[in-house]
Amino acid sequence: MKRLLSYATAIIAALTLGQFAVAQAAAPADPAPLFAVNNWYFNENVQLNTFKGNGTTLVGLNQNLGFNLTKDVVIDLNIPVYTQDDHTSVSNIDLGGKWGNLFGGKNSVIGDWNIDVGGGIYIHVGTEYFRNANVNPYLNANFNCDLWVLDFAQSVDYRFVGGDSYITWLGAKTDSDVMTLVTDLSYAWNSWKFGLQFDQLYYVNVGEYQLFLGPVASWAVASNVSLNASVLIPVAQEVVTAEANAVVKAGIDIKF
Repeated sequence: MKRLLSYATAIIAALTLGQFAVAQAAAPADPAPLFAVNNWYFNENVQLNTFKGNGTTLVGLNQNLGFNLTKDVVIDLNIPVYTQDDHTSVSNIDLGGKWGNLFGGKNSVIGDWNIDVGGGIYIHVGTEYFRNANVNPYLNANFNCDLWVLDFAQSVDYRFVGGDSYITWLGAKTDSDVMTLVTDLSYAWNSWKFGLQFDQLYYVNVGEYQLFLGPVASWAVASNVSLNASVLIPVAQEVVTAEANAVVKAGIDIKF
């Protein structure tokens, strides 16, 4: 566990030091205070995962708090609370970081584009029903670009499991590493954004998978407050546990 914690700490430190090195090279004048209130943000969302047959519904409440170490380096902490099968508990805490705009540019085909990278750890806490067997480190990357009047985003996330770990999409535990691909195509109209999202989850050590597709929407209520919602339906899946029926999420994002 100490090795995994050190691994995650190294990821966050690398993101931070790398960005500081770039910032120092550019020699900005009078940088903003690191822990200024306007560097923080808070997200709250409710999720509902339903399952077919004898699978029981999962209800989740996710509290995510984050702050910008620099303009592009973000550290965040997600503390979920889940209810399923008469079990209610805080579940595995997600501590992660991201370096945005690591690479970027513009061309005549895809317009403005950029790549973010990140990583972190799931810390095993809560009751045995939801708690992972160990710390789960993960790595991720995200690509964004403009496609005509549409915004395109593609992310990939790899979670190293190494022991029975609770996955909300399964509504159960697995001892397989999990690779997640999320494709998002959206259109902005005034303060609204409408889109279509395609989620792919591959349980790489056991050959299982889940593919979901559905609409997503967000509304910028104010310059620092937005509401969002999504409904994803499985289009294909091969799992030994109860198959998923639908994943519904709704939330609010606040920037300070």
